[in-house]
Amino acid sequence: MKPRWGLVSNHGHVLAFLAGDQDARLRDIAGGVGITERTAAHIVNDLEHAGYVTRTRVGRRNRYDINAKQKIRTPRFAMVTTGQLLALLLQALEQPLL
Repeated sequence: MKPRWGLVSNHGHVLAFLAGDQDARLRDIAGGVGITERTAAHIVNDLEHAGYVTRTRVGRRNRYDINAKQKIRTPRFAMVTTGQLLALLLQALEQPLL
């Protein structure tokens, strides 16, 4: 049975995906995160409007740059930057499970 909720939101998944592939297409993001392309587009727009991501047109494609200095919006983690959070997540993924 598929869980009904997760500890990391789809916004967090999309941000982490873009940190690993700045040239990803919406189709790639959607497939990697397990959401629809339409949802991926909405989330990328949300992240851009909140200042976490800058979208730049390169030819016919978009490039997504992460604003590593942007503070996390969650009050409990307001002192943490996007770059710090992504570094922690990526480091944790490289470590063996406890």
